[in-house]
Amino acid sequence: MDFDGTLSDGQQHKTEDALALIQEILARGKTPGLITARAATALKIFVPPLEEYYRHHQDAVSTYIAGGNGTVLFCLNARGLEQIYNYGLSLDEVKMMVAKWQAYAEVNLQPKDLSEKGLATFKQFYSENWEQFIPMAVLNIGRPFSGRIFTEEAKVTFMFPKDVARQAEVVMDMQKLIGNDFSVTAGDKHFCHMTRRLHEDSKRLAVQAILQRLGLNENQVATFGDMPHGNDKGLLSFPVSFTNCEELSHTKNDPHVPPYLLLEPGVVPVARVYKAIRYILKK
Repeated sequence: MDFDGTLSDGQQHKTEDALALIQEILARGKTPGLITARAATALKIFVPPLEEYYRHHQDAVSTYIAGGNGTVLFCLNARGLEQIYNYGLSLDEVKMMVAKWQAYAEVNLQPKDLSEKGLATFKQFYSENWEQFIPMAVLNIGRPFSGRIFTEEAKVTFMFPKDVARQAEVVMDMQKLIGNDFSVTAGDKHFCHMTRRLHEDSKRLAVQAILQRLGLNENQVATFGDMPHGNDKGLLSFPVSFTNCEELSHTKNDPHVPPYLLLEPGVVPVARVYKAIRYILKK
C-alpha cells in the first residue's frame, strides 16, 4: 500500500486511521506493507505505535515499511525493526543533488511560486528532532533553504511550483541535471523526489523482496496506489493491483487489465481503498 493519497488524504483519513487499518490486517494474519515515498517520516510515524502493538501481540506477523519509493526496506515485528536493504544516498550524493537543485531553483523555482503547503510541511520537519532517523550532517544540508527542500539518506525532496502545468518540465530538467544514476519522480502536486535509480522500479523491487522473504508469488499480493502514471507505476504492475485514481477512468481502455479502478460515486478516493482492503480481508 502506498500511503499519501492511498491510505491518507490528510482530511477524513489520517495516520491514525492508517494505523488502525494496518492492525486490522495484522489481526487477520495477513502481512501489511507500506511502500511509500516517505522514508524517515514513515519510520517516525509508524514504528513507535506499531512497536506498542507488537508488545501486546507477540505472535503477530511482520509489517514491512519501504521508504524513499522503495529504496530502503524494513521489517518490523515483536523482535524489533530490521533493515532488509538500503539503496540510499551518500553524504556527497546528497550534497551534489542539493547543489544542482539550488542552481536550477534560483532561476526556475522562486519561493513565491512554490506550494505553501509543502513549504509549511518542511519548515515543520526542520523544527522536529530527527536524531534517530536522519544523520545530522545529511539533515543540515537542506536546512538553510527555508523549507524549499528536505534532505535525508533515502531521498532528497524539493517543492514543486504551484503551477501544475510546469511540473513535468521541472522533473525532466532536474533529471538531466542529476544524471541517469538517479531518478526524479513526482510524489504528488506538492513534492518531487530524487532517489538512486535501481535496476528496476524501486516500489516494485520492494514488493518483490517482501514476496521472496514470505515465499509468495506475484498472484498472492494485492497492491494499492493512487498514482498509476507516477511513483506508483511499479507498485501497480502486479496482477492483483488497485488504484483510486479517478483520472485513469478517462484514459483506461480495458477495465479487465490491472490496475483495477476503485470507483464509487459519493465515496472519497481514500475511503474506497479502505473498503476494498476490508472486503479482501473478509474473503
